[in-house]
This record gives sequence, structure tokens and C-alpha cells, in this order.
Amino acid sequence: MNKFRIAHLVLWLGVFQIILILVSWLITAAMPELFVRSLLSSEGIRWFFGQFTSNIGTPFLVTLLVCFIAFGAVTSSGLTTLHHPMEFREKLGVRLLILEAIIFIIIICLLTAVPHAILLSATGDLWPSSFSNSIVPYCAFSVCVMAISYALVSGNKHSVNDVLDMLTCGISMAAPWLLVYIFAKQLIDSLLFVIN
Repeated sequence: MNKFRIAHLVLWLGVFQIILILVSWLITAAMPELFVRSLLSSEGIRWFFGQFTSNIGTPFLVTLLVCFIAFGAVTSSGLTTLHHPMEFREKLGVRLLILEAIIFIIIICLLTAVPHAILLSATGDLWPSSFSNSIVPYCAFSVCVMAISYALVSGNKHSVNDVLDMLTCGISMAAPWLLVYIFAKQLIDSLLFVIN
């Protein structure tokens, strides 16, 4: 989806938020017997301003951020544009990447598959547990490490600044989607406030 469509989506989410605010006020003014709360009441205004941060600060937002960081690291590392046949440094980078992937798999297996593993729940289950809470960040971290290693060994990146650019380019790609998330999450939570 291009930025033009994302901009229109954000605009429409903002318009729907304004409509919800006005409709909730009109319904509570015209039909006070209904169990609808107004976003323009003192309670609604306090909720809207006071709960904004906790509304958008969810585990889903963190998951979104770390996934975009990993995605940016992979796309800027050069892994998506391997030559055929691969050059020597690319082969070396891919071999290192495979070795690191094996190491990361072994680490997660040792933390979850052995008896009394650290990341299992108190009952010995994977779901819910520390493992289930950390699997996405762990995978994103692993992908970032492998992408950075490949980029440095293959010669696609050369400095600490290049690595920083790799890790932040995903966030810049995600910026429009983060705006959509903020507007959509606040609209959904506002609707739930009004009807509950």
C-alpha cells in the first residue's frame, strides 16, 4: 500500500473518531436512558486524555516495532539481492548466517526443551510461558544479528553507522503504519468506551 492510500486511511480514521465523539454526545443528550457514554462528558474527556498512552502502549505495538526492525535489517543487508552465482564474500556471509541460525535454534531448544527448562511455565507448558512471551523478540533479535553479520562479512556494510542505518530503516518504513495503528487503536478503544 502506497503512502497516498495510507494517508487517506489515517484521514478517514481521524474523521471516524470525530464522528464517534459527536454521535456519542448526541445519543447521550437525546436518549439518556441508553447505556451509552459520551466522549464529550467530563468522564469521557478524562478517559480520552488520561488513557491515551495505555490504549496504544500494547504488546502488539512492541511486536510490530521489533518485527519492522528485523524486516529493515534483512532488506538492507543485501540478503534479498544475492548474486547468482554467489560471490566469495556472499558465500562466506551465508555460511556464517546458517551457523548463527543453528546456534540460535540450539539456544532456544536448551531454554525450552530440556527438563525444568528456564522459559517454560511453572506447570511445564510452552503456552503461556516466558517462551511464548519472548518468541517474537527472540526471533527478531536473531534475524537482526544474522542480517548484520551477513552484511558485514559480505561487504555490503562497513561501519557502525551502517549497522545503525540497517536497524532503523525498518522503523522508517513502518512509520506510516504506526500512525495507522495509533489512530485505529484509539478509535476502537473509544468505541468500546462509548458502548460499555
